[in-house]
Amino acid sequence: MNDGIKYGKGLFETIKVVDCKPVYLEDHIERLENSMNFLGMNTKNIRENIKAEIENIDLDTDCLRIMVLDNNGDYDLFINTRNTDYSNQKYTKGLKLKVLNQLRDKNNPLVYHKTNNYLLNDYLHKELLKEGFDEGIFLNQDGNVTEGTYTNLFFIQENTFITPPVADGMLPGIFRKKLIEFLKINGYNIIEKSIKLSDLQSMDCCFATNSLMEMRFVRQIDEIMFSKSNLFCEISEKLMNEY
Repeated sequence: MNDGIKYGKGLFETIKVVDCKPVYLEDHIERLENSMNFLGMNTKNIRENIKAEIENIDLDTDCLRIMVLDNNGDYDLFINTRNTDYSNQKYTKGLKLKVLNQLRDKNNPLVYHKTNNYLLNDYLHKELLKEGFDEGIFLNQDGNVTEGTYTNLFFIQENTFITPPVADGMLPGIFRKKLIEFLKINGYNIIEKSIKLSDLQSMDCCFATNSLMEMRFVRQIDEIMFSKSNLFCEISEKLMNEY
């Protein structure tokens, strides 16, 4: 029994599929490859093998999942597809978030990689759904906002986009990276800085991002309510037009 099974030593990527084409595929493979190097896994021919397998998969879907498991330093590759439910009404009217009691440890090196050690995130997300929430927010040991169980977070304050820095303890999302690049290229104010829980009261708008749902408006974090600002709507429309 190898370390991929015994310890969950492996990684995965979930990739949006539009018109039978994986979106930001090269970025996802690059992150996967970097994380494999971090875990000491052989990356020989990983790009070629992924692309070869994708060629033989029916991509009439909206999500592609790539997983690698450690096999004595080498890797076993698994690729499958599934359909998501991000288009339903709750994502249109806005997400309801809850601040979690569990802390995100910024000193844990694994939080910066999309490892198969995702059981806590999955468990907490399912518990949140039972409570009537859509997502949760992790704080780190300094009391700074980090990320959700499956999303990165952005805020808008007086026409400035603000997102927590990766160093506060989070997975550097692919869509997060692309959105930051998009905002900078198009002349919007975007800063990465630590955000205290008390800072949320002064934010005009909040939205969550990941590669599958892209950017979704957050209407509420605990008792704090947010408005869907014109700037959020403007950026959403511009990104949709880019596709």
